Amino acid sequence: MSQAYQDACIIIPTKHAKSVAIAPPFREKLGASVLEHVVDTDTLGTFSGEVERKGNALECARRKCAWALELLGSKTDYVLASEGSFGPHPHIPFLPCDQETLYFMDRERGFHLHLSLTSEKTNYQMKLLGSLEELQTFAKAAQFPSHALILRPNGSETRSPIFKGLNTEAALADAFSDALKLSSAGKVWVETDMRAQMNPSRMAVIGELASQLAIRLATACPQCSAPGWGRVRAEKGLECEYCDQTTEMIANEIYGCVLCDHSEKIPRTDGLKAAPQQHCGWCNP
Repeated sequence: MSQAYQDACIIIPTKHAKSVAIAPPFREKLGASVLEHVVDTDTLGTFSGEVERKGNALECARRKCAWALELLGSKTDYVLASEGSFGPHPHIPFLPCDQETLYFMDRERGFHLHLSLTSEKTNYQMKLLGSLEELQTFAKAAQFPSHALILRPNGSETRSPIFKGLNTEAALADAFSDALKLSSAGKVWVETDMRAQMNPSRMAVIGELASQLAIRLATACPQCSAPGWGRVRAEKGLECEYCDQTTEMIANEIYGCVLCDHSEKIPRTDGLKAAPQQHCGWCNP
């Protein structure tokens, strides 16, 4: 295991208290501290739509890291950024998911490293409704009040007013009354508040990914001892158990270094030696 970040201070630019999820695994697995640098990351995009995010989550996380390095100059060499996206699961369209990305920059050693995680552990949902009773039913399903809600008059396209961070019965009822009065259609749009500090489910997913990244950063390259050794890609071609033809299933994982060109091919870690026949394009054309 690498000791490269023992007692290091890693800066995360955020206004949403994400160090609550990230700091514990980084301390436990890396011996590093995670310190928040409070900046208005909402200027790069908001879940509620007032500011449209430019590019995907990975690009946005990278911009946050570069922004922190620019702001802090020589005061730090290590920065970390978090960005999330929510929507249909990439493989199960009717299942909502949380897709989190963590991006790490090590200016001292001169490398970047990012990991992503797709999780079904989310309360992400939204609905157009017209009564307080409907809202209460929605709130219960969305794990309110531990998970906050957002309301706006009319529909999802409304940009103002938006009532955010609603996490008490009284605040929710008052916001619903105000939004309904402002609605030309007699309807109110409700959605889950996906900001990390308002959503414990999202915070848990960020923590899960932070643990994976911390383990990766604590793993040294067997060739040059640089931190960050781990899986860089997968190699398809697992042979069918019946006809021995190659399939689209993963046969090997390729591990590599973030600095040198050393890499190693490792058989898939679940121990599967052959592809089940139902996954074979030859047996099931």
